[in-house]
Amino acid sequence: MWSSPVANVRLDRAEIRAATREAAMQEISTGVRQVSNLAKVRTPVDTGRLRASIRYTISSSGNPSATVFTNVQYAPYVHDGTRPHVIRPRRGQALRFRVGGRTVFARVVNHPGTRGRPFLTSALRDVSAARGWIYREGGID
Repeated sequence: MWSSPVANVRLDRAEIRAATREAAMQEISTGVRQVSNLAKVRTPVDTGRLRASIRYTISSSGNPSATVFTNVQYAPYVHDGTRPHVIRPRRGQALRFRVGGRTVFARVVNHPGTRGRPFLTSALRDVSAARGWIYREGGID
């Protein structure tokens, strides 16, 4: 009588965890660099300070994760935009600025607000789609 061959398989759970963790770290490292680079390309430039401030960190403690960020104080206003608002002088009695080559003085300016330029969010969305990540508002899964 013929007997079928038998294969014994033993799973080394620690080895599997290490291998998948290493693969996840590699995927996160590559992806976060792509997000950072694309965000820099998409950042509106006046002086270049905002673009130059974009950084990222990678954390391997707990679940591997990464963060792309900027510490420039005005970044949220550029990224998310602003609502219409009133601008008043902090010192002195008037604001001074240039419009069309002319110097203008005003006691108050009704600023119309600005449209957001979501350079970080759009970079994350596009890299997520290209890498097969699932993007959800506030991050990815």
